[in-house]
Amino acid sequence: MDTKKKVTGSSELMDLLNQTLELEYTLIIHYPRIASAILDSEAKQLAQALGTASVAHADTVAHAITKLGGTPHWSFGPFPAERDLKKIFQSQLEKEKLALKLHQQIIGLTTDSSIRSNFIGLAKEEESHVKIAEKIISRLNKLNVQRQLRI
Repeated sequence: MDTKKKVTGSSELMDLLNQTLELEYTLIIHYPRIASAILDSEAKQLAQALGTASVAHADTVAHAITKLGGTPHWSFGPFPAERDLKKIFQSQLEKEKLALKLHQQIIGLTTDSSIRSNFIGLAKEEESHVKIAEKIISRLNKLNVQRQLRI
């Protein structure tokens, strides 16, 4: 028997939703610049796909916050201080894993069936994004990429 208290619009749920929104927004505006620095066409396309997905995810999360009576906290992250592409995507891999964890927590807290359904879908996509980030890192490693981003 699940003993977790399930509430819609609780402070804990809103905090998780806004944390998720901020996480999705950390690299959104930087993905085109980062992708443009990748010379491998497959890795570049994968990075662009992650950027596009982040925009869609942020929109879904913002809609859930608004639906539950909250105000979305929009926040773009600064351009990565790290200039090594492999390290940027290693960091992104950790963010994808965190996003998956947050989506799963949100699924467990909401009683709204449409929000739960949306976040089940987002969680599945995050599982895919983990694999995509791993594939980008693998391709960069195979190509022995030493490419640094220029400011």
